[in-house]
Amino acid sequence: MEEFEYDGYWWLPENQDTKIPGTLRFHPLEGATLELIGTFKDFKDINTVLQPIIILGSTPNGKIITLYNCYESQSKFSFPGFLISSYIATVIFLGHHFEKEEDIIFDSLSLSYSHLEEWSGITGFQSNIETDSNNHLTKHEVSYIFPKKVEVHLDNLNVSFDYEFTFGGDRIKEFNLKQTMFIKIEPHKQIHFNDYQSNICYHIQNFLSLAMGRAVYPLLVKGKTKAAKFESSNGEVVHKDIHVFHKMRDLCDLSKKLHPHDMLFSFGDISNNFERCLSNWFTKSDALRPVYDLYFGTLYNSSMYLQHEFLSLVQAIESYHRRVYNGKYLSGVDYQEIYETLVEAIPRDVDKNFKDSLRQKMIYLNEFSLRTRLKEILKKCGDMVNLLIRDHAVFIEDVLNTMNFLTHYDITLEMKAKTGQELFQLVQKLKYILEICFLIELEMPPESIKVLANRNRRNRGVIY
Repeated sequence: MEEFEYDGYWWLPENQDTKIPGTLRFHPLEGATLELIGTFKDFKDINTVLQPIIILGSTPNGKIITLYNCYESQSKFSFPGFLISSYIATVIFLGHHFEKEEDIIFDSLSLSYSHLEEWSGITGFQSNIETDSNNHLTKHEVSYIFPKKVEVHLDNLNVSFDYEFTFGGDRIKEFNLKQTMFIKIEPHKQIHFNDYQSNICYHIQNFLSLAMGRAVYPLLVKGKTKAAKFESSNGEVVHKDIHVFHKMRDLCDLSKKLHPHDMLFSFGDISNNFERCLSNWFTKSDALRPVYDLYFGTLYNSSMYLQHEFLSLVQAIESYHRRVYNGKYLSGVDYQEIYETLVEAIPRDVDKNFKDSLRQKMIYLNEFSLRTRLKEILKKCGDMVNLLIRDHAVFIEDVLNTMNFLTHYDITLEMKAKTGQELFQLVQKLKYILEICFLIELEMPPESIKVLANRNRRNRGVIY
C-alpha cells in the first residue's frame, strides 16, 4: 500500500445535498485522514463529536470513494473565518459508493501479500537467450504466460491464486514487465467486508506468516461485488475492481528476497496437499484461535519485550495442550465431589480472604500442571523437536523457573531464570515447539516435518 492524496467533495449518505470540499490523505502507517473546509454539523451542534459510519466522496477526475467507520478528530472555528473539521477513516473503498454499512458486501476479495511470489515460487515468465559462434548475445527473449490456476475448495469458500500482469517503460531503451500474485477468496455467497477480515483473511494471513516464518502484510487489496458493474461497448457485463486501503501495523522490508531455507515451509513443500493443509488450518481455527492470537501476536509485535514474548508463548503452549489434549485428571463432574470435600476440609477459623483464595485455587487442582503439559507435548512431538531441544528435562526446568520468576518475581528463582541471550534462545525453542504443533495439526507427516525443521536456517545455532 502506498500513500496518496485526493481533493474532492464529501458528503454523508443521508444528506447528499450538502457536499463539502476537502482533502483525503492516506499513509499506510498513519491511516486515512479527511480534512474538510466546512463541517457536516449545524453550528448549534459544534460541540458534538460525529462518528459517521460512512462518508462518500468524489474527485474532479472521476474517482468515487467510500470512507468506512469514521470519527471526527478535530473541529474548530475562527472568527472572522469559517468552520473546518477533520475525520479519521478506518477503511477506504476506492471505486464504488456504499450508501449503507450493510451494503459493503463482496463476491470475492483478492489480496497480494508481502513475499507471496517467493513463497509460491510460481511465475509466468520464460526467458530464452541465443548467442553466436563467439558466444556473443544475439537475442534475449522474455515472454509471459499466465500460470496454471491453483484452486482449493474449503467449506463455504474457494481459495485460488490469481495474477495481474503489467508492463511499462519507454519501450525503446527500457521495457518493464511485472507479475503481481494475489490470494483470491470466493465465498459461496456474498459476505460482508468485516466477515472477510475477521473470519477469512485473518486465518490466511496467519497461515502465510507461519509458512514464511515472519509477519506477512497485505500490500494490495481489491474486491468485486455485483453492485459495482457496468456494460462494456461489446455488451459484456464487467465487474469493477474496488480497491481497499487501511492502516497497517508496520511496513515490511521487501528489499530482501526470501529463500525457501528461510521459511518454515514453501508452497512447493505442500503443493500436493495444499487443500488439506489449508482446510485443517480453517477447520481447527475455532479451537485454536487463542493459540493463534498468542503466537502470531509475538510475530507481529516486533517491539515486544523478550519477557512478554516468553510469557505469551508459554501461555500459547498451555492453551494448545488444554484445547487439543484436554489435560485433566478427572472430568469436571467427577472432580466436583472431590472439590467439595477439599473445601469442607478447610478449617473454619481460617481467615475469610485466605479461605476464598484456597477455594479459588482448588478449582484448578484437577488440571495438569505446566510441567506435565510440557512433558506431554514434547512426547507427542517425539524426535521432531530433538533438533533444538535435546535435553527435555533441562528445557522444562528452564521454562518453569523463568515462568515462575517472571510471574511472581520470587527472589529465590532469580538466579535460575534465563535472561539476555539465554532467554532469547528459550523463546526460539518455544516458538519452534508451537510451529511443530501447528504442522502436526496441518497433518504433515512426521518425516516431512523433520526435513523442514532441519532445513530452516533460523534454527541453526539454537541447540539445547
